[in-house]
Amino acid sequence: MRDSSSKYQMEKSLELLDSIQRVKPPEGLLLQIERKVENVKGNVVPLTWVKLIAAVFICVFSVEIYVLSNQSVENDLTELIQLNDNTLYDE
Repeated sequence: MRDSSSKYQMEKSLELLDSIQRVKPPEGLLLQIERKVENVKGNVVPLTWVKLIAAVFICVFSVEIYVLSNQSVENDLTELIQLNDNTLYDE
């Protein structure tokens, strides 16, 4: 029963589409659309530039990791420990 009622509703909806009149587009509409598409294509960054920037970023990132991994741990700890200057109390 459900299938027949949905089929009836579908046919009723499709009958409404038969009464729709076609609209004629304005004369220059296709040219306007093509110009807009060309403008959008002109604003896109070329793929070669994207690849180049990605490669530079990866190189800089890997060099930074290399430099940070080669620093000795002792130097880092001595920089963190503050040496107290007790010359005032030595008198």
